[in-house]
This record gives sequence, structure tokens and C-alpha cells, in this order.
Amino acid sequence: MIRIAICCGEGFASGFLSRHLAEATIKENLQGEVQFKFIPFYQLYDRQSEVDIAMALPHIHPQVQSDTREYSIPIYIIPFKVVIKPSARDFLEDAEDLLALANGKGGLICFEGEERFQYVSRLVSHRKWLAGQKK
Repeated sequence: MIRIAICCGEGFASGFLSRHLAEATIKENLQGEVQFKFIPFYQLYDRQSEVDIAMALPHIHPQVQSDTREYSIPIYIIPFKVVIKPSARDFLEDAEDLLALANGKGGLICFEGEERFQYVSRLVSHRKWLAGQKK
């Protein structure tokens, strides 16, 4: 079971997205594989033991980037377009791949080539997007 925190500043957008993903988990029959939890970013440091990875909405990137505390979990900035068509499976696949990429390290992380998240155009998981690029 991968536990994913969905974060933003005060919680309106992340609360909505985490509820959507929790419902999608049931529709996509992923119970027992993934759990989504809303955690406002200002609470994440103190609550990081509750999750395996945090995924933050893009509008709080400056806040995440300027946070100098050392996190024990990876923190990923969700690209704008990825939020357009969120599926629980896509978020789960990204979390699995990011956790492997992080290799036990915490802090800000991204996929290679997605350092400028504003320009990421994929609407599916990074894994699916890469598979489509190889065709």
C-alpha cells in the first residue's frame, strides 16, 4: 500500500483532488494498493510519517522550494496538465516510480526532463507517457 499526501496551501484544491482520487481508487478497484490523504503543506513536515510520498499542487511550488527543512519522504510537484485528467492509477504509477527514483531519500524530486513542470504536457502517468514515446 502506497500512502500519498496531496498538498496545497490551505487545502481547497488539494482537498478536492484527494477526495476525487479516493473515489477513483474505488472505481478503479485499487483499494489496498493506494491511499490518498489530504495534508496542507504547512502541516506536511510534522505529518510526513503518515505517508510515503507527498504530491503538491503546482501553485505552491515556490513555497515547497523555499522550505529548507529536511524531509524523510519525497515531495513531487504535480505538473499542471496532470491535474486535468486525474486517475488514481496514474497517480499510483507516478508514486511507485518516484519512490524508486528517490531510493529512500526525502525532499523535492521530479522525473528526468520534467524539471520545468510548467511545460509538462502529459495527461497520463510518466510511465505510460514514456511507453507512448517509444512507439
